[in-house]
Amino acid sequence: MKYAFTVALAAILLVSCQEEQPEKPSKIAFTGISESIKPGDNFFEHVNKTWYDTIKIADDQVGVGSYSFLNIPQRQLLQNILEEVSATEHAKGTVEQKVGDFFASGMDTATLNQRGYAPLKPLLDEIDGISTIKEVMTFVTEQITKGNNSFMGLRVAPDNKNSQMNILHASQSGLGLPDRDYYFKTDEPTLKIQNAYKTYLATLFELSEIENGAEKAETVYEIEKQLAEAHKTRIERRNIQANYNKLAVIDITSSNPNIGWEMLLKDLELEADSINVRQPDYYDKLDELLSTVPVADWKTYLKANSLTNYSSYLSVPFEDALFEYNKVLLGQSQQQPRAQIMAQQVDRQLGFALGQLYVKRYFDEAAKQRVLDLVNNLQKAFENRMSQLDWMSDSTKTKAKEKLYAITKKIGYPDVWREYDVDIARDQYFENVVALQANNYAYNVQYLNKPPNKDQWGTTPSTVTAYYNPSLNEIVFPAGILQFPYFDMAADDAVNYGGIGMVIGHELTHAFDDNGSQYDGEGNLKNWWTESDLEKFKGKTQQLIDRYSSFTVLDTVHLKGAMTIGENTADNGGIAIAYDAFKLTQQGQDTVKIDGYTPDERFFMSIARIWRVKTRDEFMRNYVNTNSHSPAIWRVNGPLMNFTPFYETFDLQPGDENYKTEEERIKIW
Repeated sequence: MKYAFTVALAAILLVSCQEEQPEKPSKIAFTGISESIKPGDNFFEHVNKTWYDTIKIADDQVGVGSYSFLNIPQRQLLQNILEEVSATEHAKGTVEQKVGDFFASGMDTATLNQRGYAPLKPLLDEIDGISTIKEVMTFVTEQITKGNNSFMGLRVAPDNKNSQMNILHASQSGLGLPDRDYYFKTDEPTLKIQNAYKTYLATLFELSEIENGAEKAETVYEIEKQLAEAHKTRIERRNIQANYNKLAVIDITSSNPNIGWEMLLKDLELEADSINVRQPDYYDKLDELLSTVPVADWKTYLKANSLTNYSSYLSVPFEDALFEYNKVLLGQSQQQPRAQIMAQQVDRQLGFALGQLYVKRYFDEAAKQRVLDLVNNLQKAFENRMSQLDWMSDSTKTKAKEKLYAITKKIGYPDVWREYDVDIARDQYFENVVALQANNYAYNVQYLNKPPNKDQWGTTPSTVTAYYNPSLNEIVFPAGILQFPYFDMAADDAVNYGGIGMVIGHELTHAFDDNGSQYDGEGNLKNWWTESDLEKFKGKTQQLIDRYSSFTVLDTVHLKGAMTIGENTADNGGIAIAYDAFKLTQQGQDTVKIDGYTPDERFFMSIARIWRVKTRDEFMRNYVNTNSHSPAIWRVNGPLMNFTPFYETFDLQPGDENYKTEEERIKIW
């Protein structure tokens, strides 16, 4: 009895201490909350409206904020490195020498302007010498090895149905505008973009001393429009099964005699008895056009293609011409500083060399283990959610869990750094680019007919992004995204789980979205669902498609629910999994406030803050037409209107704009 009384008294004292303890101050504070906007009406604006109304988009940018726009201040960090290493002489062949001298070669605008279009003139002269369709294909094939791709979209990647072997894939290509739909729409914004594109082509011709630039631009545009007619839409390209067409080379050579696949592979010195032709209709159309479009017009097309591919590496007027086009396409009103442009170029061309310097200087190694812990916690939370699903059978749940725990986790930077076997000269920017692009081609094709290189990354370490790769069943979180507002070593769990935790949950869910769910744990396109479960899953994804198709931006521009379904599924699943994982932490299980907010409130507010983005209208219009992600506001409000714990945390009630009844809340994972 005495022991029991002592324990009871201790419990009372403990509760009393918890009730009386002061709020904890926070290093990661939430400020500018718009109390006049109810969480249930618009949670994105409740958290971000004050910021949104006061932040200014720089004249040389198309947006500001987090996610992809966090790459803007990130480029300043890269610029710091590049300016330092380029100012000092380094031993030939070192990482510092390559990135430093490449940066310096692009910063030397005096030499670039002096050379004008001279570096490209031999290539233009070579095109002038073409007289037959066979010679057109010989030129196109040769240029593929140099990264100067035109109407052939070839790449080496795992076989969708045999992930342990790389094969050759051929995808639709050949367009200059962002998407095939831009060639057929007749609304005023699209017509302006079409005209700006034609003006851009005409300017490139004129800068290269090619006569009748405007007329030639029309010729190029008409060829591209005919190619666009055979392009699948972005929604059609989400159908993985329809885009897997492994065809014998001898057969497609017979059906596409003008392309001449056998000769093309021979010229590329590639061995393949079959190719996955992802969009056969495109190559049938291309083959037809090769026989109906005059050779002279194809030469004009190839000149335009080479000029657009290389314009950023020539004199400043070529760069300015691209900027004038982007002003109309994206709304950018001022050219970026040269150093910022070059920081992007070095990251694009030598990203894993620059990445070594970036992580050495800016990446906290402790973050790698901390994020791995979060990933492991989210896997457990996801497994628990799978166990509780009321629409999935036990047999499918078992397969899903096997795939979940087979996922490879890549965090921070590669275990094996890619090397660039290229000589970089400090005074030859154009030649440096050509050499690097040729090296990139050689690097990729070396894995043809071999197992995939599992040390390879699809993005550079400094980039603010994350991705899931279904063919390798892997999730990747570069060092670039492991920073505020996504992650902070000093932040409380609510902030980190609502930030990088949501991103981790998002990428894990991609393994089970409309596309990822078609791959098994080894990365093969193979059904592991029961027929009944698959039908239920498709029904739930259709609900999301319909819901998101009703959302608008710019007042009347509707989201494309069928195009964004994969990302929307991942957003909805990501929030739920991150929340469940957060509730397993000590902070997730208590109610101690920080800066006046409960742990759950801070979790959801962190989610709203990681998508804090503001863009120009022109950029947003293009984004909705071409990007598989929903705009930032709907990456917050869309999933939260389906998530009951959010309702409970902020006391949402019928009548709130984003309130949905229990029956209307869509839950997949």
